[in-house]
Amino acid sequence: MIANNLANINSTGFKKDRVFLDMLNQSASDAADGRNDLNGVNVRRAVDFTPGSLQPTGNPFDLAIEGDGFFTVETPAGMRLTRNGHFKLGTDGSLLTAEGYPVQGDNGSVVIPNADKLQQSSITVNEAGEVVAGHDPLARLRVVNVDRPDLLQKDHEALFVPTAGQVPVNVPHDQLHVRQGFLEESNVEGVEEMISLIELSRSFETDQKMIQSQDATLDRSLEVGKL
Repeated sequence: MIANNLANINSTGFKKDRVFLDMLNQSASDAADGRNDLNGVNVRRAVDFTPGSLQPTGNPFDLAIEGDGFFTVETPAGMRLTRNGHFKLGTDGSLLTAEGYPVQGDNGSVVIPNADKLQQSSITVNEAGEVVAGHDPLARLRVVNVDRPDLLQKDHEALFVPTAGQVPVNVPHDQLHVRQGFLEESNVEGVEEMISLIELSRSFETDQKMIQSQDATLDRSLEVGKL
């Protein structure tokens, strides 16, 4: 997990993973027999959706969400959510992700008519997610949110899949803060991850020495038994 976080420190819209240890309730009888020390521990991997910093790019098709919410894109496997707003125009005027997935608006895929005849600088996206060419509104981006974002499942790093029971809900337009010409950086802190890696490595070494010590003690006990 730590290695994957570090590998994506420069990936746009990437959200780091964390591991949580949940201590479950145990009955007094279970705790008394001493045989289930690990039965009450549940290890859970979750996504940390702490916002990354916004960096200006000057590209009119680079978009970032300031605050909560996700862009919606259509993939061959179905709808996916993302914070990666590095978009581009297709040959037919469709707004696409870097992988070529159509970006979704309130009424389906976002398509800019006659895009080849328009200057890119004339295409603007306001804070409410409305795509405008000159003074003509063309589409409005569909930005959604879900309860418990930490339960979302990753699908190809910056794409997320809602889990069972999670229903994406459109963010009200008056609560949106879409920034044109910006990208959200990864929220991975390199120093923090390296410290975690060192701590994990030292913990592993300590556990390894404990096992070796116990193994040596058992060997000596067996030698005494032979005598």
